[in-house]
Amino acid sequence: MTSQRSETPRRFWWAAGVAAAVVAFLLYLRTLHPGVGPYLDSVEYQITTLVLGVSHPPGYPLYTWLGRLFVVLLPWRNPAFRLNLLSAVSSAITVALVHRITCRLTRDGLLSLFGALSLAVAVRFWHQATYAELYPLNGTLVAATVLALVTWMQTRRPALYFLSVALYAWNFGVNAPAIVLLPMWLWAVLSTDRRSLTRPRNLMLTALIVLLAAVQYLYIPLRAFQHPPFCNYCPESWSEVPAFLTGREWWGIAFGVQPRYYLQRWADSGYQLMLQFWPVGVLLGAVGLWNLLRERTRLGVLFLLGLAGEWFFVVTYDVVDWADFMHPVYILTAPLLAVGLGEVWGWLRERMVRWPALGRSAASGLLGLAMAGLLVATAFNNYPLVDQSQKTDWHGWARDLLDRMEPGAWVLTPPTPTDGFVHSWALRFVSWAEGRRPEMSIVYLPRLEPPGPPPGYLRWEEAEPHLGEHPLYVIELNDDRLHNYVLLPVLRDDGWPIGYRVVGRRTGEGGVEPWVGPEEWARIQDRLLWP
Repeated sequence: MTSQRSETPRRFWWAAGVAAAVVAFLLYLRTLHPGVGPYLDSVEYQITTLVLGVSHPPGYPLYTWLGRLFVVLLPWRNPAFRLNLLSAVSSAITVALVHRITCRLTRDGLLSLFGALSLAVAVRFWHQATYAELYPLNGTLVAATVLALVTWMQTRRPALYFLSVALYAWNFGVNAPAIVLLPMWLWAVLSTDRRSLTRPRNLMLTALIVLLAAVQYLYIPLRAFQHPPFCNYCPESWSEVPAFLTGREWWGIAFGVQPRYYLQRWADSGYQLMLQFWPVGVLLGAVGLWNLLRERTRLGVLFLLGLAGEWFFVVTYDVVDWADFMHPVYILTAPLLAVGLGEVWGWLRERMVRWPALGRSAASGLLGLAMAGLLVATAFNNYPLVDQSQKTDWHGWARDLLDRMEPGAWVLTPPTPTDGFVHSWALRFVSWAEGRRPEMSIVYLPRLEPPGPPPGYLRWEEAEPHLGEHPLYVIELNDDRLHNYVLLPVLRDDGWPIGYRVVGRRTGEGGVEPWVGPEEWARIQDRLLWP
């Protein structure tokens, strides 16, 4: 049973959707990360959009282009902040789209507003809106695709079918795992009008839309062959392009969880869902899905297939940050939560005849207050958990270190499990973004290919014989290679060490070969570190 209220005026629907998006955007803006970081992938995307490079496979061209627009066109603050802002804007748009989806399902403005805002203040959805990542833009395209499909299934307007094709196809330029939504899309087509795929004209137009979306991936080889300053796992020839575009680097982890761990991952992912919407919200979502399957089966199966595809990918993805990939699950759950609330409210209203003293308007008011109270309580609870605005901005540290480096300096990349590894990427970002020692070279780790060509990046095996010929710096002491060297701390004005300069190499006889002049070597003796 859906809500029995008279249909809310459409003008209110649109106004409420815009209001939900504005509220969400203000929350995200207030909690937005101030600059470069906070995670390795975030810094990678910030570097990629800064120099129009290529991110790790399969490359994400649509995200790179839209991010570049934000970096170039917006006048606010630093380029890293502008790319973070793309996540906030994308997430706010997603909230508005979820409001429209929920309106389509419930025909109730209040329930739609509740569903959209429940997503807006969900802790992980909110957190991912505060820094540079693929998930917010991917979520926007997922929500837009679902809205196009739901509207098409209800109205059968052909233009909406082609819009769903375009939205779904372009989403692959943001997140390749969008393939798991193919059963959902096919169900919508086959259950609504299978001739959309069988009519020659439609089939040709569909293929043309998909082909145009696929053309975006030509950016990867064409840009990679130009040797941009940054190109992670860069293909060197056309023969290497298929492996890059298919993400062969990740074949061992995609669907890589062993089946005996599925049940545990399933339980963990269910816990993540409850963290977003509380247990009561998950129960309402289950009621909403059951309601759609029972009364509007085609729409119910649409959501079921979408949830099943995304959830299967999450359960089988063998990475430590698997929970981040539940982003589309939250987007698909939020409208179901509102449908479930409408179903429960309708059930309660039928039984209110037993309490005539409690008017229906008063009961509706109490329900509205309860929903508003839950949203406000959730927002207050999650705010300190997601707030990135007070995080340490790595810009300041990087500026201080770069300003103390000599021209032509080299920096040793620390081991990958260390915080210094991420910091080294942030150092490179600031050096290019602000023109501070842009000629600096990053010496990458042994046996790993650097994410860019020389002279900006150097392979360890080629650079090691020449380390003493350049001013050499490290930013992380947790590195076994440093046992061979003597270090001088680089101090900030307040005396805090922000990095280390390599000033000598230890010899096999227990001595040391200084890499600085005799006078400077004598002057720094009492400040040297011997890792």
